[in-house]
Amino acid sequence: MKLKSGWNNRILVVDDEENIHQDLEEMLRTDLTGTTIDDLAKAFGSNTTDVSFLPDFEIHHAKSGKEAYQKVKNAIENNNPIAVAYIDMRMPPDWDGVETIRRIRGIDRNVEIVIMTAYTDKPLSEIIQDMDLLDKLLYIRKPFAREEIQQMTISLVEKWNVCVELEINRQELEINRQRLEAVLNSTGEAIAAFDLEGFILFANKRFLEMFDLTEDILCGMSVYNLRNHFQEPGRFEKNQELFFSNPEEVFKDIVEVKLPKRRMLYMYTAPVFNMEENVVGRIMLCRDVSMEIEINQMKAEVIRLRAELEVEYSFNRLIGSISKKMKDVVELIKQAVQSDITVLIQGETGTGKELIAKEIHYNSPRKNGPFIPVNCAAIPETLIESELFGHEKGAFTGATARKIGRFEQANGGTILLDEIGEMHPSLQVKLLRVLQEREIQRVGGTGVIPVDVRIIASTNIDLEVAIKAGKFREDLFYRIAAFPIVIPPLRERYEDIPLLAEHFLNQASEKTGKSVSVISVEAMELLMNYQWPGNVRELESAIERGVLLETSSVLQASNLPSGIIASSGKVRPKVAKYEKPDEIEIIPLEEIEKMALINALRITGKNIQQAAKALGINRATVYRKLEKYKLLDDR
Repeated sequence: MKLKSGWNNRILVVDDEENIHQDLEEMLRTDLTGTTIDDLAKAFGSNTTDVSFLPDFEIHHAKSGKEAYQKVKNAIENNNPIAVAYIDMRMPPDWDGVETIRRIRGIDRNVEIVIMTAYTDKPLSEIIQDMDLLDKLLYIRKPFAREEIQQMTISLVEKWNVCVELEINRQELEINRQRLEAVLNSTGEAIAAFDLEGFILFANKRFLEMFDLTEDILCGMSVYNLRNHFQEPGRFEKNQELFFSNPEEVFKDIVEVKLPKRRMLYMYTAPVFNMEENVVGRIMLCRDVSMEIEINQMKAEVIRLRAELEVEYSFNRLIGSISKKMKDVVELIKQAVQSDITVLIQGETGTGKELIAKEIHYNSPRKNGPFIPVNCAAIPETLIESELFGHEKGAFTGATARKIGRFEQANGGTILLDEIGEMHPSLQVKLLRVLQEREIQRVGGTGVIPVDVRIIASTNIDLEVAIKAGKFREDLFYRIAAFPIVIPPLRERYEDIPLLAEHFLNQASEKTGKSVSVISVEAMELLMNYQWPGNVRELESAIERGVLLETSSVLQASNLPSGIIASSGKVRPKVAKYEKPDEIEIIPLEEIEKMALINALRITGKNIQQAAKALGINRATVYRKLEKYKLLDDR
């Protein structure tokens, strides 16, 4: 027969006697002249008449141990190693057979060696006393039988090639295993393989880290040993029993781990099949989803807060929009949100300039971007430039790291420059450049940074007066005042007070957990007659204080701030349509009731619900009495 294509068929004969070389050459040649079919059948246990089964051997010869060593070395260097070597034990005058074998084994551990010896009564262990040389070692006694040589040579050649092929396959498998292990170790998921009884066969580095394990404790470790790592060990164990009792099923779950640290895991387990598609084990994949869950929760919270902001700052919720002046302000806001025009909001302290700025931002196309307020009056003059534009590390003493300024933080959104009239003139020049170029430069930096920011400015001073006094740049004023909105003080819109007061009352009651739901008539009169130098902010504080002190469900005048109570002697223009009657004149009850209704409606801005609460009667009664006194048309 022919050797498999690519198989090694090289034979080396090492002997100092020429006749041995000739004998082996003759015995191993393909030409079987002188050998009968019966001889071959007897030698190989076959009845075949085909004599072509002997392979074509490539036979090499060496007359000494040194020559044999050099031939084996050259064969290895040329990548044509010897498969089988027949070595005589006695080869004077240099190396004997044992030394030759030792030298050859030193450069080729794979060669199959057959010792040729004339000793007929000694075992191999006595012939070769060095135990390290007995590996892959056979011996044959002289004289040789043709059939014995042929059968031994064919078997050893096949053995050599099979062993080498197995070693190549083993190396390839090892390389593939290392590649697979490298891939599994590089992934962010924790992966482990188990047999059908739950014992761990493999675990990647991420799995070891996730459960605080080491390679040396994996041997003989079961998946059930992980139970105490989980927040619900009983549930984990039941799940594993379910997994392994249904080997062909795929399972998914979200579980909580408490050891070595608390986290949420997505756990996926699936069957592993062999070539015959039989389940031989299971693979488990664990992914830490703690951050994903946290991010999703944060996203949900952002969406919720954004929805609240949109509701809070929607035009329909703008508190105080009952007066004509405030309705005009709302109309200006509606126009401002339609573009990115720079807006200047002017008004006294406490009129709600920041509230208006938020109204503009959260109703504009930039509502999903950041809203960054900056109080120019509250930041020291030496720090305002760094606060607005940021600074580089080492820009000044104390600048130990780069800082991102408010303009960069507001990129894609809106920046509110509150109390811009207090800004130092030197910084006004840089702000003017930002408005013109839409780019900034950090303190200590050399490059420019483009910014996409809408600018809203606010002030409680008259900027035109500040310009004349040389405290504010005229060119900057015309830049920021492209779209001015003036908020009237509260004393110029008394009709807004009842609605604002009720809004702040509800807020304060909810905040304090009290059930104060109505403002008494006397308290409302005080609120309506007060001049409100602190505007809406002062009103809010007054209501909060009153609710905090109130012990009943009606906010009484006595719980309002002393300054408001003390101002009750200062009379403002009357809001009722009736004149005060003479003190000695007796007024009919119906007339007093009618005047009380008129007064309540005037104070509450014709809000029947509020008027009913203030009067201590229900809404239906108010309607009935309005109809009785023919006041419905006058509302």
